Amino acid sequence: MAAITATTQQSRFHTETLEAVAQDVDLRQLHLAVGDRELLADAHLRLFAGRRYALVGRNGVGKSTLLKAMGWGLMIGFPKNLRCLYVDQLEGVDPQQTAIQVVVQADTEAQRAERESEALEGVLESGDAADVAHALRQLRVERLQDEVEEARQIAERRSGERGLAARQALVAAEAELAEAQQALDAPVPPEELHRAMEAAQDLLNDLFDRLSLREPEEAEAQARAILTGLGFTQAQQEGPLGELSGGWRIRVSLAQALFLQPDLLLLDEPTNHLDLPGIVWLQRYLRKLERTTLVVVSHDRAFLNAVAQEIVVFKNSQLKYYTGNYDEYVQQVEERQLHQLRLADGIERKKEHMEKSIQEGLRQAKKAGDDKKLGMVASRKKKLENRMGMEKNAAGHRLKINKDFVGYFDSARQQAEIEEKEVVAPWKVPEPDPLRSKGPVVQLEAASCGYRRGQPVLTGVTLCVEQGERVALVGPNGEGKSTLVTTLVGDLAPLAGTVQTHGSARVAMFKQTQVEEMRSLPDATALSYMQERWPSEREQALRNHLGSFGIKGALATQPLSTLSGGQAVRVALAAAFFARPHLLVLDEPSNHLDLEASLFDLLDIADAQSPGSMWQPDDLELEHTIIADPCRLHGVESLAAALQGFAGAVLLVSHDQLLEGGVQEYVQQLSGGGKKKAAAGKAAAAAAAAAGSGSSQAAGSSTSAAAAAAAGLKPGAIKAAKAAAAAAARGGGKKR
Repeated sequence: MAAITATTQQSRFHTETLEAVAQDVDLRQLHLAVGDRELLADAHLRLFAGRRYALVGRNGVGKSTLLKAMGWGLMIGFPKNLRCLYVDQLEGVDPQQTAIQVVVQADTEAQRAERESEALEGVLESGDAADVAHALRQLRVERLQDEVEEARQIAERRSGERGLAARQALVAAEAELAEAQQALDAPVPPEELHRAMEAAQDLLNDLFDRLSLREPEEAEAQARAILTGLGFTQAQQEGPLGELSGGWRIRVSLAQALFLQPDLLLLDEPTNHLDLPGIVWLQRYLRKLERTTLVVVSHDRAFLNAVAQEIVVFKNSQLKYYTGNYDEYVQQVEERQLHQLRLADGIERKKEHMEKSIQEGLRQAKKAGDDKKLGMVASRKKKLENRMGMEKNAAGHRLKINKDFVGYFDSARQQAEIEEKEVVAPWKVPEPDPLRSKGPVVQLEAASCGYRRGQPVLTGVTLCVEQGERVALVGPNGEGKSTLVTTLVGDLAPLAGTVQTHGSARVAMFKQTQVEEMRSLPDATALSYMQERWPSEREQALRNHLGSFGIKGALATQPLSTLSGGQAVRVALAAAFFARPHLLVLDEPSNHLDLEASLFDLLDIADAQSPGSMWQPDDLELEHTIIADPCRLHGVESLAAALQGFAGAVLLVSHDQLLEGGVQEYVQQLSGGGKKKAAAGKAAAAAAAAAGSGSSQAAGSSTSAAAAAAAGLKPGAIKAAKAAAAAAARGGGKKR
């Protein structure tokens, strides 16, 4: 992995890190790079204590790298007294430990204080000064071992002159540790024996003060509350960590971070692998963190709207700040863009008027031979060339050159700044070959799905996916969605029942763990990943296909481990589409995708091409569907557009908020036992909204009709939505 380098403004008062009284972060002239690639140039990083920030930007722009640079202490001038935590994968954890043990033991300071206090209490009770002195030496060795490990991690992450200094510090720490280890067996001098009892008692008092901040019983109760909120059952909390899947292990690492409550918490895609109840709990928990500064990267727009107080936009190697949540940021950008367009139009009209005035003045001056008029024309030309622009500054006051212009400018007036809208290049999706015969692509009949006989996850499943159909499989995590689709594509044999696939149909699947699996491949690149699967294909054809998914040029030969999550998803989707499947199964595809390419609106968009269904497997206790105002949707983006024009069938598996209605407005659509199948499309979503509201028949019909009308449905669909709402209302608003 290329080294991350981060530099900031330095002065004669500069030190490697700063001890600040306040817990704010204010770093100017920030430069951030990975290897030779510059991510930030002369940027300003500003974080106020206790505020919640959302860091947004395109995939691959460097959001995760910025979080790592802060969390790993790679920035010169970063406040040293700030306890900063970047949530990463679980490392160095015993797989036999339980989830609750792993979370509680994340507070290493408390664990060390408890361990050291027990050791000191034991030797102090003996009253032997030699034993006490030896115990103090042993504690010093253990602390130095921790310092050496920390110094080793810093040395591995830094490069250049700072890397050299870090390696020298590591050598010095190792030498000090070796000296302390040799002293363990050395005789204790009288002066050390004399001071041992008093030193041990002072240290024990300090340890008790540290432990009094959070009692062990309180710590375990808090850890259990966090794990429960993230969806862990009692059995999962008490079971070995090694038996948990990758997604659940990521939840454990998130639980560790929430348990520690650092001064600065850095979360990178925390909603990945969380179902909707877990997301709702997480956003409520984060909003209660009054003393913790939060910086979160997420593709979940509704989550950002619920959590963020400020938006930090990572774009064009700069950081820009906007007050409010994500929707408010979008509104601010649109309003500013409209204001700048109006200013530009006004300036252009003034220029046209000035040009006409110059031409008329020049004509009259030549006709009359008036030198004064020629001088006036020359003055107007100079103003047109150099002094035409905005006459007021950003505060609305009259623009003053000596105050508002700092540095070099090629004009004496500011011009309207109109940002060019980023054009999302459409993904080029190869079409599957037409099937010669009719019939479903894949079909399950009375199937039982699971990994062990006698312990099925799902029973009695009957599901049929027709050619060209769009199907969404939704429900909470851990209820069998991935097990079902793994059986559907033939990677897992059913425990009972049958699975039939069309004889000529090809099936491709994007797995929710695919990004992690790809990143674990040593030295693999996007191009080699494709070549391994299609060795007979020409390299240029594979490059062209990857390029159509945004993996262009050097990105195609860059190690997969260095790609951002969104870029890795693009590689996986490119591989899935290259197979020209007649059925494309997408298992949690929105994880890692940026906001512009996310799948919040996938069902709504894909439904425009073909009919679909929303299907929920047996035993799912609760399903949530988001009802959105389609007027707020921000256009058809790359993946949604690719699926819209895709001729094959699509099976989408997601716990995500499929539409943009916001987490707080989610609707309980289906619940209870038995198979459930509801007509999909916008009419069903509108009917579900009214049914879940528990309102009266009239109110339910009105709500349903309003949602359907907002979705742009035809009158017949609105009528169907009204009927569904009325039927639900007659049932007293009970769960179906």
